[in-house]
Amino acid sequence: MSTEASVVSIGRATAGTGVGARAGERRSLEELPGTVRPRREVAAPAAYAVFDCETTGTDPGADEIVSLAVVRLDADGVETARSARLVRPSRPIPAEATAVHGIDDDDVAGAPRFAEIAGGVVGLLEGAVFVAHNVGFDLPMVQHAFARAGLDYRPDAVACTLEAFRLLEPRADNHRLQSICERHGIALEGPHEAMGDVLATVALLRVLLAEGIAPETVELDHQAYMRLRSRGDTRPASEPQLRRVFGLARSAGLLGPDGGVDRDRVVALVERVAGTADVDSLTRAQVQDVYDALDELIEQRAAAVA
Repeated sequence: MSTEASVVSIGRATAGTGVGARAGERRSLEELPGTVRPRREVAAPAAYAVFDCETTGTDPGADEIVSLAVVRLDADGVETARSARLVRPSRPIPAEATAVHGIDDDDVAGAPRFAEIAGGVVGLLEGAVFVAHNVGFDLPMVQHAFARAGLDYRPDAVACTLEAFRLLEPRADNHRLQSICERHGIALEGPHEAMGDVLATVALLRVLLAEGIAPETVELDHQAYMRLRSRGDTRPASEPQLRRVFGLARSAGLLGPDGGVDRDRVVALVERVAGTADVDSLTRAQVQDVYDALDELIEQRAAAVA
């Protein structure tokens, strides 16, 4: 069965107005930016382990966990275990981190080091799909913490509720945990507090499971997602978006005699695609069209080399 048919049938199988129903209705109107499979088509996992942590910063290699929470669920989303702990890092908690999560040095003065609780944490995670709202942050953070404790943690599979709802609700205003919870009538108690965020993520995971979606199969196409969100967006393209035009132009071979990006060739492509020679005036919708044209050139160049 195709992914398209699978997503549509998920929506039609539910009489309510949940994400699956909306995905089914929307799928006939616009392409989902990625793929997902229904639960009935994949083997049920042994468990899900929903994780969240608060940290001293955002660099997994340098920063440390100061608070964590884990809720373990069976394949149907029924809770089987939970744990929440404060953790004492090896260095003071920066004020800017405390401003986000409210945890300071006094709060963790009597808490254990991560290495002291690592065995218990890995016991809750082992054999389960690792779930977080932004796996790209939480998973590297806990993996580095385990590595410093002498453990090598590699989950059997991962599921990211952030990516799942970006896939299924791509045109929503935003996909912050609090915003998604509000859209689905879920109470978020204590945002930026590990257990509060975990319980909210558990609720979102249960929404997906109830709709027949296998969250561990979500694969978000980030470029397609951004194109979809930018459709009809007349706001000016951001500086990083404009810089990416020239980065892609280099990969596409739009180079001058000196080996650098030939701005005249880039301007000619932009004028052909977007109807303007002023690269700096591109809108967010137009810049996505330029990306598509450059991607096509890159593919043609790769095919010619092959």
